[in-house]
Amino acid sequence: MTTDAAPTLSAAAFLFDDEDSVGQLAAALKESGILSGATAGLSKLSKAGLDAVGGQIASIAHGMLDMGLDTLVVEGWRKFSDLQAAAQRTKAASGSSEVLDLASHSITSAHQPKVELRLDDVPIATVGFALSLTFVIKAAVATVRDGRLVSLHSGICDVDAELQAGDKPLATRSGHFQLPVMVPLGGGGIALLGHDGLVASAVSEVLDADVSEVMDGTDGTGVVAATVVGTTDPPAPEVTEDVAPALGDPGRSMPA
Repeated sequence: MTTDAAPTLSAAAFLFDDEDSVGQLAAALKESGILSGATAGLSKLSKAGLDAVGGQIASIAHGMLDMGLDTLVVEGWRKFSDLQAAAQRTKAASGSSEVLDLASHSITSAHQPKVELRLDDVPIATVGFALSLTFVIKAAVATVRDGRLVSLHSGICDVDAELQAGDKPLATRSGHFQLPVMVPLGGGGIALLGHDGLVASAVSEVLDADVSEVMDGTDGTGVVAATVVGTTDPPAPEVTEDVAPALGDPGRSMPA
């Protein structure tokens, strides 16, 4: 599916429609058959109970997809050699600016979070997710001042995203962005040296459901809980340069 995407979207909003995206993810999980394997240890759960647990897993997985596409692009640019060099030079020479005609390049970002299902705090199943995104950026002209990206004069960004659970596809989508709209630079721009708080990371949360409310014929009060496991920050996106920079020199220096 191809769509013109709105700016500052999260991966979740990009992959699923804005209305009831958690419900769409839950339906995709159910259709994939992944939930049947994950809830096999809950033999006493009714169909409604299984759906409730599936909703928990979908809600947590949706939270893990709450990372901005613009943030992932910027994280990739922090590894882009031309921008890094310009940031270092302008940081060292306070008040200086450089305009760079960037090479066409791609940024890939991969995330593999897991959601663990527990019954009375005993692990019974783990659902592994795999999110992959590829950004292809062309005709981008950037201004760097004092180590910060302060403007984008042009540029196009094509995005391909895919979400899987286990080896089952859940959602795929492609989009087309005007780069200056996709990456808003308000205020003093975005720092290129260091993370400056813009680190894309999985969201860790725990959602509990009282089994007495969702299990049929039980006399226990155990708790079914779904929680994220192994939530370290994902690796920084990889940058691949497709063609040589358009300018012979690394940038044109000019006063602020």
